[in-house]
This record gives sequence, C-alpha cells and structure tokens, in this order.
Amino acid sequence: MTRPSIDAETLITSWQVSGALPPEAHGAVVEAVCAAAAEEHPPLHLKILSAVGTLLATLFFLAFLVVADIISLNSGSSLLGWGLAFLAAGIGLSLALPRTAQGIGRDILAQTAFTAMALGKVMSVAGIVFLAGAHTPWVPTAALLAVTVATYPVSASSLDRTLSPYAVAAAALLEILGRGSFGRDPSLAVAALFTAATAVAGLLLLTHRVPQALRPIGIATLATMGTIVCILASGRDAGLWANQRPLDPRVIEGVLTLSLVGTIAWAAGGVGKLAQPPLAAATVGVVLLGFAGAPGISFALLVLIVGHALHDVPLRVVGVLALPVFLVLWYYGRDMTFLEKSATLVGSGLLLLAGRAVIGWAGWNREQTP
Repeated sequence: MTRPSIDAETLITSWQVSGALPPEAHGAVVEAVCAAAAEEHPPLHLKILSAVGTLLATLFFLAFLVVADIISLNSGSSLLGWGLAFLAAGIGLSLALPRTAQGIGRDILAQTAFTAMALGKVMSVAGIVFLAGAHTPWVPTAALLAVTVATYPVSASSLDRTLSPYAVAAAALLEILGRGSFGRDPSLAVAALFTAATAVAGLLLLTHRVPQALRPIGIATLATMGTIVCILASGRDAGLWANQRPLDPRVIEGVLTLSLVGTIAWAAGGVGKLAQPPLAAATVGVVLLGFAGAPGISFALLVLIVGHALHDVPLRVVGVLALPVFLVLWYYGRDMTFLEKSATLVGSGLLLLAGRAVIGWAGWNREQTP
C-alpha cells in the first residue's frame, strides 16, 4: 500500500494559506478528519471475501428453509408472508446496527441483517410474481422496485444498496430482451435504458453535492451500463438469442463516446481544458474509438478514469481488468480473416508505440504543477 503524498496537517495548512479554509471552519474540518482517520477501512480483498461469505450464507440458509420444508415454494401467499417477516427482521437489525460498538459482534450483526434483508426481498418478490402470474409483464420489475424503495433508506449495507437497484435495472433489461415488450427490435428501448443509466451514474458519481448515501445507486447504474455493453461486446449477433435479430449498437456507442469525452473533461477540471494538446489528442482518440465500434473498450476506459479521479480502488481494479477482456472480445468479434486480425493487432501495437513516443517527446507524461 502506498503512503499518502501529503499528511493531513500539511494539507489543512495549505488550505488555510490559500484561503480555501475559512478560520471559522477549521475546527469542524479537523474534527471530520479525525473521525475519518478513526474509522476502520479493511483492504479490498477482505471486503470481497466478506461479501462472498455473506452471499453464500444467504444461499445456504435459503436452501435449508426449502429442504426442511419450512417454506413452500408452491404458495405465493406463504412466500410473501415469510418475505415480509424477514424484511421486518432485516430492517430491525439494520436500525440497531448504528448503536452497536465496533468489533466482531457488529460484523456478525451486519451480515445477519444483510442475510435477512436479502431473503426477505427474494421471497417477497417471488410471492408477488407467483400471485400476479409469472407471465404478467413488468411484475418482477415493479416488485423489485417496491422492495428497494421501501428498504433503501434503512439498509445499513452498501452491498445491499448496490445490488437492489441493479436488480431492478436487470429485471427491466430482461423484460425488454426476454419478453419482447417493445416488439421484435428492442434496440431503441435498450438504448433508452442505457442512456438513462448513464445520466444517473454521471449525476450521482461525478458531483460532490449528492449525498453519499445515494452513491451505491450510481455504482448500480454503472453496472447496468456494463451489463448492456457486455451483451453488445459478446459478438455481432448480440441479442439474437432473445430477439431473432441483432441489436443496433450505434446509439449506445454514441452515448458512450460522448460520456467518455465528458468524463475526461470532468476529470481535467472543465470543458475548456480539452483545448490543451494532451487532452485534445485524447478526445480525438476517443472519437476514433467510437467509430471503431468498440463499446467495451470505451466503457472500460470510462470506469478506469472515473475510478482514478475519485480515488476509488474497486472501480480502478474493474477498469483495469475489463480493458484486456473487452480488447480480446473486440478482436475476436471482428469479421476478418486471421491474417487481417494479425495485421490489425500489429498495426494497433505500432500505433500505441508511436503515441507513447509522441507523448514522451512532447512532455505530456510530465504533470505540470503551479
């Protein structure tokens, strides 16, 4: 783990000297910094292990209830009743969590609350779908939206706050692709969902005026964008499994290109910064990437830039891991011979090497600080 380049005391002093920190706010800032330093921030791998363990515990407990014949999967009213009971238990445990001292007991309580909340949501949605009819359009989406709105304000788990909105968006995507609610060609509906997810993600992740409690919704909408991009990047016949015709990716590619340019401008400090030679070259490269029909690569770069600008390690890791995956999918999905693909690969490598040489020659790789 790298050490910070500046300590808190030096940073606060520099703010005071520059006038960015008024004297009357000094005490509140110091108190906030001390409170943040006192919080425990476990490493990323421990968070992942904890999330996986909690998910497995939820699945095993649900399997136990079913195998022990405590819950009947053939009764919608039974599923709904048990679901509401687990939801009430999960909400009660979540409300008790802030008053619990730090330690292993708090961790166990948090995982139990998540398990109860997850089971309650799954059973409630399943019961509503069973009662309304499995073939009734938009019932799963509406049920997921209802339980998400009801539990989001009291949920103490950021994982739950991320997965629940994502489940709503995923259910809507399944309605569009699986049920054919928008005709045989749902390309426009998928593009509308992608555009809405992009707008929500930008609003919640790229501004500091939004409450921190709403940030998981931004992560969920970013995951929704990634899901749609994965469908497009899976091949030229993406969507054929559900719609008997490929999806038209042009609108989504256009939205991604504009979003990536906007993200670069946001990270640089404003649209006016795009006039600088390095950022102007990056903008041209993004536009050319959009014309190349590589939505997966554009999305991976977008996640990587957002994660770097927000100092969000999980987002950066996702962007770094997604970039080579989408590169491989892009080359694999091209309708070219192996010789043409090899030539394209070699040409791309030479172009990147030439770009690196230009960046070093022009000094764009050396950050200039005032």
